[in-house]
Amino acid sequence: MHSLRASPVFALVVLVTLGFFGFIGLMLFGGGLIPAIAAMGHFSSLSHRMHDLTYSFLFGTAAVGMLAQLRTPSRNIAGQLMALIPWAGFVLAFALGNILVDLLRPPFVPIFGALALLATALHPTGRDLFSSFSVLRVNRAMLALVIIAAVPLLAFAATNIGLQRTVTDDHAAQGHYGYMAAFSFTVIGVGLLASLRPDGWRLTAWVAGLLAALLGLASLAFPAASSSLGLVWALAAIAWAILFVATAELIHRASPLTYTGDDTGVRADIGPTAAAPRWLSVFGIVALVPILLVIINMVVGVFGGPGGHAPPIQHGP
Repeated sequence: MHSLRASPVFALVVLVTLGFFGFIGLMLFGGGLIPAIAAMGHFSSLSHRMHDLTYSFLFGTAAVGMLAQLRTPSRNIAGQLMALIPWAGFVLAFALGNILVDLLRPPFVPIFGALALLATALHPTGRDLFSSFSVLRVNRAMLALVIIAAVPLLAFAATNIGLQRTVTDDHAAQGHYGYMAAFSFTVIGVGLLASLRPDGWRLTAWVAGLLAALLGLASLAFPAASSSLGLVWALAAIAWAILFVATAELIHRASPLTYTGDDTGVRADIGPTAAAPRWLSVFGIVALVPILLVIINMVVGVFGGPGGHAPPIQHGP
């Protein structure tokens, strides 16, 4: 049986991981309750507000993916794979920022990354973990939206990686610019995973949209914070999030990928019904045209690049 009860070791790993996530949440948000935590300075400085939020968003993405495994993990394969993406984003961003050793101070990212990887290896589906991936399941409208969003997200990541490698302020010392780059990679990775539509893909579509929306909303709430997006980019991030989730919901309602198996994990033959209807593909392409034009206009410099607010570069003491 592909159930949580049938895999006690997997269940233990998931519960331990979620317990650690709760500990991290207490560290990030428990300053008002525990003086020792408040002394660590999380969310105490406006200049670090975007970085603290981004850090919590990354851990939250992995937590949601692991939380989804508490109920019929065989139907939430996408959530398990999503739990790996933030840690891969961290490693990639910190490697490019030449601060890979900072992941060990404190070693929260390696610990949680190892736990998520262990849970994936112990997943009740076993060798069938990737059996729900199919070319027929890929949705072109969602994939196109992710590719379009990847242009400014990669530019945002490149800007922050450059700051991480060259700036000598306290943000760089704590790897905060690396957080922002890892966030960009995570949005792209989760969006791509949702576009492939493995079992449980709807959750990942909502998470990808929510991450982009949260970045935009946080930038609107804290426009003076370091790494905050400008007004235009913040609104663009929110608009993309709405369009992506709306497209995913239309796809889900038009041609849901049915799962007729119980805890045995038996999956119905999807067949050609998994493909999006022709009218929905046309709708997606038409909706993408104005967004693509706006992004091209932004990239060439009319509104400035999506690098966010950053301090002037310092070349030493």
